[in-house]
Amino acid sequence: MESIAIIGGGVSGSYLAYMLSNSGYNVTLFDIKEKYFKPCGDVVPNVYKPKFEWEIKYYIKNFAFYLDGERIYDVNYRNPKWIVIDKAGWINSMRERVNQVITTTLDKSKFDLVIDAKGPYDMDRQVVYTTRALIETSEFNDEAILEFNTKFTGFFWIFPDEEGVLNVGAGFIENKNSKELLLNYMQSKFKEYKVLDIRGAPISIGGIKNKSLKIGEARGLVFPMSGEGIRPSAISAEIAYEAVTKGKNLNEYLSTNLNKIERRIEIQRKFLDLYMKSNINARKFLLRTFLKNDVLIDAFLEDKLDFEGIIESARGIRYGSIIR
Repeated sequence: MESIAIIGGGVSGSYLAYMLSNSGYNVTLFDIKEKYFKPCGDVVPNVYKPKFEWEIKYYIKNFAFYLDGERIYDVNYRNPKWIVIDKAGWINSMRERVNQVITTTLDKSKFDLVIDAKGPYDMDRQVVYTTRALIETSEFNDEAILEFNTKFTGFFWIFPDEEGVLNVGAGFIENKNSKELLLNYMQSKFKEYKVLDIRGAPISIGGIKNKSLKIGEARGLVFPMSGEGIRPSAISAEIAYEAVTKGKNLNEYLSTNLNKIERRIEIQRKFLDLYMKSNINARKFLLRTFLKNDVLIDAFLEDKLDFEGIIESARGIRYGSIIR
C-alpha cells in the first residue's frame, strides 16, 4: 500500500487524513502545530454534513444586512439557513485519530503521494486579513448580522456562537489593520461586552495558478464574497478520498468533481472585481440592489450565485422558505 503524506492539519487535511486512516491507508499528517486553531466565523450553510460529524453549536434562521450603518434588509427563514459549528473541536478530534508529525520540514521522497492542504500560507494568492473576537454580552441576539461599508471591499459580521457569546469579526481587502477596525466597530455596536478571545488570520480570496495535488484553501476553495471555506474544503477532502480509494488520477478527479464549486467561486471573484472598480455611488447602488433582493440574498447565503443556484433559490422562496 502506498504511503501518503498530507501537509497541513486544517479542515481538508485533517478530514482527508482521518478518512484514509480509517480505511486502513498508511497516512501521515504534517503540521507545524499540535493543535489546530484558525479564527473565522465558524458558520456553514445548512446544506452539508461531513462523514465525521461536527458539533453544531447554534442554528441561524434570522439575518440582518447593514450598509454604511443603516439596516436596509432583514430576512427570517422557516428552517435554519446556517449552522454554527465547533470547527476547532471537530478538526482536533480528527487529528487525535491519525498519525501526526509536528515539523517545519518534510522529506517528500519518502512518500508515494504528497497532498498539499496547508491553506493560504504559501501566500501565492490574494488574501484578506481578518480579525475575529468572541465576546460575552447581555446584548446577545440570535440573528446573523452582515454590515457593509462602501469605502472598503468586505464586511463586519456578528454571529451567535453560543448563548450569551457572539462571534464578531472584520475583513476588508483595502485595509489590513482589521483588528483596529473591529475594536472600533465593537465599541460602536455594544454598550457592554467582555472580549473572551481575539485573533487574526488571512483568508484566500484570489485564484492560484498551480492547483496540482492541492485541496481545501491551499487550492483556493474559499468563496470570496462570504469568506466561507469550511464546506468547500471538506468537500474537496471527500473527493480526494474517493480518488485515492478508487485508484483515480488525483488532479483530474479533483478538477472534474470540483468544477461546480470552483465555477461559483470564480463568479464571486468577478463580482468582487466589478465592485472594487466602482466608485462609492456605484458601490452603494450595487449593494442596495443586491441586499434587497430575496433571491440574490438566498443564493449568497448558500454560496450559489450562478444561474442554477439563483433558480434554485427562486423556487425555494416561491414555496415559502421565508417567513414574512
